[in-house]
Amino acid sequence: ISSEAGAMDFMTARRLDLNGISAHVSRSGYTGEDGYEISVLAEDVVRLWEMLLADQRVAPIGLGARDSLRLEAGLCLYGHDIDETTSPVEAGLTWSIQKRRRENGGFPGTARIQRELADGTRRVRIGIKPQGRAPAREGTQILSQTGENIGLVTSGGFGPSIDGPIAMGYVPPSFAKPGTALQLVVRGKPLPAT
Repeated sequence: ISSEAGAMDFMTARRLDLNGISAHVSRSGYTGEDGYEISVLAEDVVRLWEMLLADQRVAPIGLGARDSLRLEAGLCLYGHDIDETTSPVEAGLTWSIQKRRRENGGFPGTARIQRELADGTRRVRIGIKPQGRAPAREGTQILSQTGENIGLVTSGGFGPSIDGPIAMGYVPPSFAKPGTALQLVVRGKPLPAT
């Protein structure tokens, strides 16, 4: 559709003409893949859709594909894995706050973030690999090996790259070490996970 889009560097954005459609194109994707996000006026959506599908290399996919990619990449979905009650420290997103800002503050939430950086958090986001084939969906209880309720799954589904279920959720830091044995309550039954 546009040779100019193909020449864009990763993480750049610009206005492009896509066969007569004015578009804002960014070479970035929410899933962390090197892809494109295209924004057009509502009246141009169907025409752009049809142009894209006219290329035999293009196939439509839905939010399920986006969700599995972002889960495999460990990326948060707002309203599920992060919300206004979640700090970047708990969510493992401290990298998104510049070092100077972490040290000097001056932004909403400074006190909490600096306290958590110094003293730790009461919970942290983890990746979870359920054993077997049963997926653990949002809201699934996370139990310790002894059956103590320690957290909740915030997102879960199927991971095509591992051909099995994957999830993420929040647990106390003492349960966050990679390889820690956990249990997930799926359909009322505790199932093993790490």
